[in-house]
Amino acid sequence: MVRAKRFFLLAAFAVLWSALPAIAQKAPNARPRAAAHTPSLETLDAMVKDLRYEDLEASLPSLPTGPERDYFAGILANREGRVDESIQLLQPVIPQIQEEHPAQAAIGLWTLADDCIKSYRYLQAIGFYENVLAHFRTHLDSNDLKSIEDDYNTAKLLQNAPAQTISFAGPVRIPTHRGALDSLDANLTVNGVTASWILDTGANFSTVSASFAKRLGVKLSAGVAQTQGITGAENPLHVAILPELKLGSATVRNVVLLVLDDSNLNVPLGHGKHFQIDAVLGYPVFQALGAITFTSDGWFEAGSAAEPTNSGARLFMHELTPLLECSEANRKLLFSFDTGANESVFSVRYYRDFPAAFRALKKKRYGMSGAGGAKMMYSYHLPRVALKVGATQALLHDVPVIPAPTDTDLDKVYGNLGRDLVAGSRSFTLDFTNMRFALGSPVKSPGQ
Repeated sequence: MVRAKRFFLLAAFAVLWSALPAIAQKAPNARPRAAAHTPSLETLDAMVKDLRYEDLEASLPSLPTGPERDYFAGILANREGRVDESIQLLQPVIPQIQEEHPAQAAIGLWTLADDCIKSYRYLQAIGFYENVLAHFRTHLDSNDLKSIEDDYNTAKLLQNAPAQTISFAGPVRIPTHRGALDSLDANLTVNGVTASWILDTGANFSTVSASFAKRLGVKLSAGVAQTQGITGAENPLHVAILPELKLGSATVRNVVLLVLDDSNLNVPLGHGKHFQIDAVLGYPVFQALGAITFTSDGWFEAGSAAEPTNSGARLFMHELTPLLECSEANRKLLFSFDTGANESVFSVRYYRDFPAAFRALKKKRYGMSGAGGAKMMYSYHLPRVALKVGATQALLHDVPVIPAPTDTDLDKVYGNLGRDLVAGSRSFTLDFTNMRFALGSPVKSPGQ
């Protein structure tokens, strides 16, 4: 739904390394060694670029102890949600590799900035972005460079923001309903204002319209940054800090809000009709809850009320976007997963890797909407796709596949999975503690 693209994006190395506290974590060098052939650095770099994290994980034990191993282990720790470990590994490595492997230094600094954003160290993140932009911009492609510039400018608006915190007074269980966009919504009372908030794991930050921010009474940043929506449109924004947000028995404090012009959250419905989005609850709040469960009979559960799982499909992170590992024909594929999207859409990467699936299909016009409006393009439509999610099979029907780059993060993964993935299940759970996704028992069809 509303996607603040890879939202984020310090000054000298010496300042940065001293600014981050040492983290006591299990050292990656303690991983058992394997006798397997050691991949080349080019192969390992390709694994990072192509998001082949299981391949990277399997290759780590074959690497000799040293900065190269720590670099790749730090990247993997970030993608697996182990932020503190990622900082511990990458922090001392970048100065050792920056001259010989500047492209790795660029990715490492970008990853450290992401670690800092996820742990609310906004000021340190600014410096990491500045370092990338000052010394390593030629080692990034234009799309990634644009993302870093957008994220850096937004991070500057948050440099004095307090850290987000959460407390629980018991299990969280609140009712949900289908919104006007067929979204999963919950009525929340915030700063005395009761409104329907879209529950959107695909939103990198919680987002509100300018008019709704005024109703909430929050103070907007003096400066302006911008973010790119899923359609590729750039949207100007302010930021604000919501002092307190109650979700049932959970209280989340210092919630970052992206504040967009009303027009950028005004979604066309066709036939001249539009819908104004007021408020979207985004990933940082869901992550703080630990595990979250949505049920088909209309409940959102979190904390001890959710269904944490060590089984199911693996989750990875692409900055502030959860990625879900699925299998098709025994091949593992990574998709973004977005509770704010009512249907799935596959990307140019899927189109290129499965060419035989499209030989008998014709392209159709297809409209994609998100922050900044709608974009018309062409897509193929697959009649049926069977994806294995952990041990459970999910069937998708009439799936649009975009055969050309969108110049957004959608191109990096195999697509964005919406709620049609979970339509056949009584519940689904995203467990950000164990980094797992699980589908509940199947919904019984009439007559069963």
